[in-house]
Amino acid sequence: MLFQINALTIFVMAVLGGICAYLANQNIAVFHDGLRPMFPAYFNKVIDRKTLFATSFALSFGLVIGFGLPTSIAGKIIIVHTIMLATDIFGTMFNDDVKGKWLATAVGALFGVVLLFGMQTIIDLLKVLPINFIGSLGTVGSLIILAFSVFPAIAVAYQAGVLKGGIVLALIMLVKQVTFLFGKFVVNGVTVSLNADGMALLVGIAAMVIVAAMQKKKEDGNAAEAFKVFSTNIDRIKKNIFILAISGGIVALATTLLLIAEGPASLTLTANGDYAQAAIVALGRTLGFIPLVMTTAIVSGVYSPAGTKMVHVPAILFINMGIIGMAGSFVTGALIMIVEVLLLGFIARGMDKFPGMKELGDNTRTAMSKVLDIALLVGGMLAANAIAPTIGYIWVIGLYFLNQVSKKPLSTMAIGPIGAISIGILVNILHLIGLFPIIK
Repeated sequence: MLFQINALTIFVMAVLGGICAYLANQNIAVFHDGLRPMFPAYFNKVIDRKTLFATSFALSFGLVIGFGLPTSIAGKIIIVHTIMLATDIFGTMFNDDVKGKWLATAVGALFGVVLLFGMQTIIDLLKVLPINFIGSLGTVGSLIILAFSVFPAIAVAYQAGVLKGGIVLALIMLVKQVTFLFGKFVVNGVTVSLNADGMALLVGIAAMVIVAAMQKKKEDGNAAEAFKVFSTNIDRIKKNIFILAISGGIVALATTLLLIAEGPASLTLTANGDYAQAAIVALGRTLGFIPLVMTTAIVSGVYSPAGTKMVHVPAILFINMGIIGMAGSFVTGALIMIVEVLLLGFIARGMDKFPGMKELGDNTRTAMSKVLDIALLVGGMLAANAIAPTIGYIWVIGLYFLNQVSKKPLSTMAIGPIGAISIGILVNILHLIGLFPIIK
């Protein structure tokens, strides 16, 4: 590995893992963009903590094992997904009470140190499974970001009718396709690649705002009432601005110490010592993901421990600058996070100026819940089929309908993730008794 194991790096990794797990446990910030939109359902008691954890595990574990660890080992720097997706899991694993808060923090800190000492060991242990299904679990969340961009159209349909909802849906699809085709361009030598799903979501929310504003004008109601859900979410993030600033500073410092990298491309460039190019690549990725991170934060009330990932850009440039570089990296990262959070507040206040509808908050939550139900169920089916092509679909479909008739049914959101995980365990059991041969 490129990083050096010493008292400072052990401390930084422990703090990084601990603070990220703490933020996830206290429902302040999570790294996975697909997990963030699920928190309104948890806040409104639509799902419980166990369901939130099960979904977090299914969304992130496969990416940690199948993407994060191998990429980190190959690049000799820990890709940020490895630790932050894992801390999403640890944070949601425990109840968000006083005891759970410190347990999650301790486990996250321990995991950060373990990563520092033994990534290869973790992969070797998982290889003892005769059928390794971990990589396929990443498919569970593959549809979430894509499907989540649809929720504004569903919210409009609930509030203003199917026709207007259909128009917004068509607009979302058009923006996604146009961004996909023309969303990559060069500005002053910097390649900017816009995230198509993020842009579609941003435009969809804007369209939802406009439709709600038009209808509210006819009803002559209070504008702030309609967007109360958004301003409340922003206020929730802003009250945690201090710890988010610390998180941003620690993420930046870990980047400067060559402990973590923001993505595969910048990781490779950083490992090769091409710091300026790595910073440019990181900037391009950040510009592409700003709409996705900020819009999911606005509609969920939960931020990211790395923010929009902008903290990585100056942190890369501070590499090999000694104590001054490390101090500058931490301070700059903290300031960037503060600016981002304050910008969210500005966006929320701007929304309040628009007239809206009294029921917008309820319809927004309902639309998000419906979309996530379908996205996770279908994602679970796809993952289960990838694990066990002969019985995967049958298993998840069966679980779905059995859950429907159960006296105490689980949230529909949990069925896809649970189905994918359980089929992976089942096929290994079947393999041991000779009923599921490995097809090469």
